[in-house]
Amino acid sequence: MAATFQVIAISSLDPEGSDTCNEPMLLYPDALKTARQFKADGKAFRVIAEGEQSEQQLQSFLALGALV
Repeated sequence: MAATFQVIAISSLDPEGSDTCNEPMLLYPDALKTARQFKADGKAFRVIAEGEQSEQQLQSFLALGALV
């Protein structure tokens, strides 16, 4: 099964990025696009994965500064 990801902006209201109830589960290409947009906007973000993610997928999020 392909991994799905939640990309969650970290804010002063949710500094841990733990409120996932309104965040969609995304496939890798869409999650990476969202993470790149957060980085471009200067926002901190967290990535939560469900399923088996590859090392390359994990490294791409870490390279963008994600908390995992």
